[in-house]
Amino acid sequence: MEVSNLFNLNGKVAVITGGTGVLGGEMARGLAAAGVKVVVTGRRHTVGERVAESIQREGNEASFFSADVLDPVSLEKLNEQVLDKYRAIDILVNAAGGNLPGAVITPDKTFFDLEMDEFQKVVDLNLGGTVLPTKIFCQYMASVKKGVVVNIASMASYRPITRVVGYAAAKAAIVNFTEWMAIEMARKF
Repeated sequence: MEVSNLFNLNGKVAVITGGTGVLGGEMARGLAAAGVKVVVTGRRHTVGERVAESIQREGNEASFFSADVLDPVSLEKLNEQVLDKYRAIDILVNAAGGNLPGAVITPDKTFFDLEMDEFQKVVDLNLGGTVLPTKIFCQYMASVKKGVVVNIASMASYRPITRVVGYAAAKAAIVNFTEWMAIEMARKF
């Protein structure tokens, strides 16, 4: 590969989970502006269509497919749809995530008030919502021995941020998973 093509994204195909969110939507717009064929995905159909249409109005290629990062059936279906339409998946951006009030320690609460069901939902959404799409979409990347995965973590991964215990724990786990996955994929594929 020539150095001049090393960072050329023109014609690449990217799947952006959480593409209906603020960060995921902007990442989709940025990649599309760099010539990437963008697949916006999320649970909010109307918002996803709006993001894809705004990218198309700029003269770039984008599609919206509804999927839930915690539902393997919807992700497998999305994987098939993307491969049917574009014949490749070059980039996966795991931008789905979020927080819930019960996983936050507000100033009037203590750690002992943490709602474990809310904590688990936050961990599932952020960590599970990164691991599961990676597991599904990286199968294609492994088969062609190339691809890029960008996992969105947080500064809370490296330095605890007051109050957001569930979010911070999940994002720290994403950093560890990303480092582990980089070694796994490099060694085996």
